[in-house]
Amino acid sequence: MSNTNQEKSSAESDQTKEQQAHVNRAHHDATLLSLGSPALYRLNTERKYVDGTDEKVRQWTYGRRDGNKQNKVILMVGEVGSGKTTMINTMINYLLGVKFEDQEFYRITEEEHQDQPQSQTHEITVYEAFAEENPTSLTIIDTPGYVDTEELEKDREFSEYLGRLFSNKDGIRYIDAVCFVVKASKNRLSEKQRYILQSFLSLFGRDIENNIVFLLTHSDGRRPTEALNVIKKAKIPCRRYEDKEPVHFLFNNQQKEKRDKRYPHNLISHWELGDRSMNEFFTLLEPENRESVQMTLEVLNERKRLWACVSNLKDRIKESKSKIEELTQIQDALRQNKDKIEEGKNFQFTVKRNIKEKVSIENEWWWNSYATCCSVCEENCHEWKCFVAQDPSWCSVMKDDYCKACTGKCHHSKHVRENKKYQSKTVEVIMTFAELKEENERTGKLEDIDETKYRNLYNKHETDMKEFENKIIIEKTLSIDLEKIKEDKSKLLEEAYDVIKRLSEITLKVDSTFTRQHLEFLIPELKEDGKDEWIKELEDLQKAGEEQRIKGL
Repeated sequence: MSNTNQEKSSAESDQTKEQQAHVNRAHHDATLLSLGSPALYRLNTERKYVDGTDEKVRQWTYGRRDGNKQNKVILMVGEVGSGKTTMINTMINYLLGVKFEDQEFYRITEEEHQDQPQSQTHEITVYEAFAEENPTSLTIIDTPGYVDTEELEKDREFSEYLGRLFSNKDGIRYIDAVCFVVKASKNRLSEKQRYILQSFLSLFGRDIENNIVFLLTHSDGRRPTEALNVIKKAKIPCRRYEDKEPVHFLFNNQQKEKRDKRYPHNLISHWELGDRSMNEFFTLLEPENRESVQMTLEVLNERKRLWACVSNLKDRIKESKSKIEELTQIQDALRQNKDKIEEGKNFQFTVKRNIKEKVSIENEWWWNSYATCCSVCEENCHEWKCFVAQDPSWCSVMKDDYCKACTGKCHHSKHVRENKKYQSKTVEVIMTFAELKEENERTGKLEDIDETKYRNLYNKHETDMKEFENKIIIEKTLSIDLEKIKEDKSKLLEEAYDVIKRLSEITLKVDSTFTRQHLEFLIPELKEDGKDEWIKELEDLQKAGEEQRIKGL
């Protein structure tokens, strides 16, 4: 064997021995990722999905689960590139009791470059960590890192995931802290980032405000003036010190970086900075500061209810316009055939009608492949993101066994959850006058109509009724249909108003883009309905949100 090959073999042997030595020296159940100072390990975790299926809420558990340990639940939020993933691993190392002199760093996360924009993920991952030597266990909820290109659809998607995590029988019941991870050098928020921040805050109940704190990364240990100014300008509701400054903790994010012997003091000071901050942070997590997620879950459900209500309202408006068009066409046909009606002759005419049909849900992502529909009202009660419920009774639009979305507020047993939904379309129908009369005799049940409304309709057409009784019966029945649609629309408007009022009472950030986009639609419709008092309240809410946006808050 040549000297070169011998040297190569010897080097490989030394590397193998060094690697084995690191494996033997590891203080925890972990896989060695790379040699060095510190050596990097990935903790061996048990992985599953919260509801047992291949969905978007993942749960990774390290160590033997122990219900006797005092558990701390921490929800992490941060812009991609803020250092959120490193912060999660730093918390885990603190729990494991890793010291600077151990020259090792453990990761519970798997991705190599989670803090980089190209590695953006949309899943929620729940990390659980149980260390035998520590009486406290950790549950860290890692939310998707946000970037400037996020859209409203992602807001809805994350809202669904969070609601699922909080409502599942094996899910989260309380939160000790909501941690916003921000670079200490952050000096401004883009318009898109403000939108995302508002959207995120709008998902939580008001009672969570005192649990919101800031973890400021890439810090040099000095006062983070720029980041604090951004937080103050954005008016982020949070826990505050006695001097009203936001509660925050400083970290350098260099724990896993290769240690250079030329600069030992800097490395030690960076570690000590993070260690002090972790001590202060966990001291803050006292049991009396813990908050239930119940109000937040209520906010998430009310948002679903509002979305379903507005979707049905749009359908009623479309149906109303179609019914008016149909009535106009029939009236024109009756006028044009006045002589034939007087002579008792039959005739044909064409009318455009809006019909509903049940269609398969196709070309949608898996989270949009199911819908909860009312078979009585023939309406889509929860069309988008209805993937959580096992059956209609579990759907988020149900309350006390009855649907809050469909027009009839029907019992859940009248609903079907399947990969089909109702879809409206306009078709041309050729019919005879005799068929029209027969149809109206079959469907126009006058005994079911309120007497006052019937009399108003009667008086409205009294003159014509003396001439063409058949014509008026048909018009009257169609007009009653139109009145029913208008009633349904008014009920949905009232429900939407009630939901927004309720959200303004319980949500942490009511003037979000989610709310504003619905206000833009609802206010003009309320004006048509003459709800002046409601309009004033909603316009004030809309104005406050617009002023916040202009000021860059």
